[in-house]
Amino acid sequence: MVEESNERINTNERIILNVGGIKYETYRSTLTAHPETLLGTMFQERNQSLLQPTNNNEYFFDRDGHLFRYIMQFYRTGEIFWPDESYFTDSSPFYVSRRELDLELDYFQIPSPGRGEIDKFGVVTLVDSFLVALDTLVNQVVKKYHVPINVNFSLGLIECETDDDVKDIAFDILSPFKLIGYKILSKFNKEVAAYIKNQHPCLDSKISHRSNKGYFELKMSIKDLLDLDEQAVYKYSKLAKVVNPLKLVD
Repeated sequence: MVEESNERINTNERIILNVGGIKYETYRSTLTAHPETLLGTMFQERNQSLLQPTNNNEYFFDRDGHLFRYIMQFYRTGEIFWPDESYFTDSSPFYVSRRELDLELDYFQIPSPGRGEIDKFGVVTLVDSFLVALDTLVNQVVKKYHVPINVNFSLGLIECETDDDVKDIAFDILSPFKLIGYKILSKFNKEVAAYIKNQHPCLDSKISHRSNKGYFELKMSIKDLLDLDEQAVYKYSKLAKVVNPLKLVD
């Protein structure tokens, strides 16, 4: 059962982001000002019950803490500073390559600088935002609660079929795309299907065009638990504390 809090969150709440051991402190509102990004989505009010702080308001990310200063700069200014070779000297303690920063931008789902020059109509940003929403749906509904979900995208309408306890969460994640989701899938349904399979290999997923009914159907579910490696569960999960070591022998 998913418990919903009746209390409104404080947008001025201070959040501590512990990135690879380096701590950054900011406001919740600073992060949610960019809802299309990983942190912007994570700290939305609708996802409050899903957050798992390590220490009150502290959240840990296993990423490079020195590179994260550039990510934090984006949330505070809306811009990204791209360091070039001349920015660093022989005495610079931390060299940052563009490739390294690109990987962090991809992880935190932040559009790369320069994209606006070729994306005059916002199509690239729109498609990326749609993919971020699907990633969020997988991580916060399908994987977290191990429930299947069927989503129908028609013109101006999204319908979700899943467990009643998480249906509202799923709809909130997808609702920004009820006017455009169908159009995106009309152009890129094969590519979106390939993206989901590549990003989430633990899922059985499929996108079908129901042309006679005027909608695209997206089906996603966790692969059969019987296919999972129980030896890995015994060895690496908390069950390792109670499982007979003989079970770990091949």
